[in-house]
Amino acid sequence: MKNQHAIHNEAACNYLLESKKFNDWVITTAFYAALHYVQHEIFPLTDEGIIYKDFNTYYAKVLKKRNNRLTKHSATIQLVSTNLKPAASYYRWLHDTCMTTRYSNYIVSTAKVLTAKTFLTELKKHLKK
Repeated sequence: MKNQHAIHNEAACNYLLESKKFNDWVITTAFYAALHYVQHEIFPLTDEGIIYKDFNTYYAKVLKKRNNRLTKHSATIQLVSTNLKPAASYYRWLHDTCMTTRYSNYIVSTAKVLTAKTFLTELKKHLKK
């Protein structure tokens, strides 16, 4: 399911990019496509001999217990840094830019939007599934 969600978000990203009207949402959909792509790539995940089929189960049963202040976004950043090192910088930039864009300022330059799209493409090159 995660991969279908990623494909859907990327299609929305492309549609919004073509419209040239909602640059903030281009970045947001690029980030959420990346989130679903990386979670699909990482899971199922084996930790201490236990297989976790999806991120939400792993987060609830393992990560939240290890650090109850860890958000789902921070947890995903950690998982990408550990399990998909070559994609980590692209993922982190998409995350940080999405959060800034969504919560601070909805006016986004075309250059930043094109970088987001490029980084999503580059991130995908490091996925095997």
